Amino acid sequence: MEERKLPEFNAMQRVKRRFFAMRNGDLAQQMAERGANYRINFGLNLPQVSEIARDFLPGGKEHLPSADGFAPLPADFDMADFARRLRDNTSTRESMLIAPMLFPVEALSEEEALEWMRSVPTPEVADVLCLKLLRNHPSAPALTERLLSDESSLPRYAALRLALNLLQCGKVTPESLLIPLDTEESRRDPLTASLCRQLRDEISFLME
Repeated sequence: MEERKLPEFNAMQRVKRRFFAMRNGDLAQQMAERGANYRINFGLNLPQVSEIARDFLPGGKEHLPSADGFAPLPADFDMADFARRLRDNTSTRESMLIAPMLFPVEALSEEEALEWMRSVPTPEVADVLCLKLLRNHPSAPALTERLLSDESSLPRYAALRLALNLLQCGKVTPESLLIPLDTEESRRDPLTASLCRQLRDEISFLME
């Protein structure tokens, strides 16, 4: 009997198969009802997305021969390029969430980091981007300063979220955030107003 040859799947197809296997239609529907409008939403929660990301990072399951016979990712696999392609897959919620979990921070320039912040389509994507990637970037404080007065709401939201992450992990001082946060746009914008209040409360607590 001729041995059946298993199909080959590239990295993008592999990650989409993982998303599909964990899909949760009820959660996706709940998010849509709360205003999270993604064209494709598999309904994965963040721990599930993080689990998949760990398998694609060096040393993870996707780099080892699988029980199903699928070949491991090649030794010269370009993780930064893969993460960029996932970020650019803006039709799919989980692709944009996993991208910053995979991008090697040492390969991210300050200008590209700004591009990522300026292109976030939702607060959720901004939250994950700041938590999983940008707070570890050596230019993170400069990124917040460059976008706090941006004309668009979402980049300002990303800047404030990153500032809060940096403050909470001790990478910036409360004094360094007092003046930049006090912008008219951020105070008036419903998207950023609550983050401004949260940051001010955090700063007040740390300076007591």
